[in-house]
Amino acid sequence: MKRNNNIDFQSVNQPEELEIQTSSIRLVAKCWGNPDGLPVLAFHGWLDNAATFDNLAPLLPELRILSLDLPGHGHSDHRPSGTAYYFIDMVMDVIEAADVLGWERFSLLGHSMGAGVATYLAGTIHEKIDYVILIEGIGSIVQKPEKMPEDFRESAIQWMSRSKKQLPIYPDIESAVKARHQVGGILKSSVRPLVERGLQPVNGGYTWRSDPILKSKSRHYFTEEQARAFIKEITAPVLLIEAEHTEKDYWYELLRKRMPYLNNLQHRIVPGGHHLHLDNPEPVAMAIREFLNKCSEKT
Repeated sequence: MKRNNNIDFQSVNQPEELEIQTSSIRLVAKCWGNPDGLPVLAFHGWLDNAATFDNLAPLLPELRILSLDLPGHGHSDHRPSGTAYYFIDMVMDVIEAADVLGWERFSLLGHSMGAGVATYLAGTIHEKIDYVILIEGIGSIVQKPEKMPEDFRESAIQWMSRSKKQLPIYPDIESAVKARHQVGGILKSSVRPLVERGLQPVNGGYTWRSDPILKSKSRHYFTEEQARAFIKEITAPVLLIEAEHTEKDYWYELLRKRMPYLNNLQHRIVPGGHHLHLDNPEPVAMAIREFLNKCSEKT
């Protein structure tokens, strides 16, 4: 991996912490594994952070996994005041980050929202991508054109009242862990690394580092046709790791709609919930290793 003067490589125990300065924002990442291993850019889900791969990455030491705190999340910078977060802008941030790293070719690993970032990135710069690993997601949430005025109206209302929102303050880290755990769908032991990285000290205790604007409704969504256009452009082999769904919800149906548009797909269903890579990382790591081995045998 090329070390660029724009990167601050801090010498710490594993995992290594990195800072990447793009043209517009400072991004922070956690990096695991063999420095000469297969380079993998990894992306977390909405309101999570780079610690989402704390349990999975150590099981794949042969890879060089660099897990980004996406803009407004974790230790990365927030966008400037008065600036909204557009999903597609995160893809551009990652393209710049890869350029700063000097990575000419690399692979992608994404969970949930991060799987959407990986999808659109792989469909945009497909000539640079070796492998794509998607956990619980293909592409992003989409909207029908006729629903967009209503969505924009709701987004505008939330934007105009944003200054009235107060971040919660927790007296200690345990209280924040408990609050995040009560949201559901993830083990308490898995919640802790996300919470610890996602908190900052303030008067009276701790509050979240993430930008509150991230909770506002987006101003713009892709249509399903636009999302599929990116999916069809992916040329790299893709592994989709899906949790066992107890019911056929929105995400279940969305995956089924989009899987046929991936030309070189391997699909694995693994026990666990939406955060299965944190709660049950061993079979996820096994699926990834088998996928990469199978792909390498073909080359």
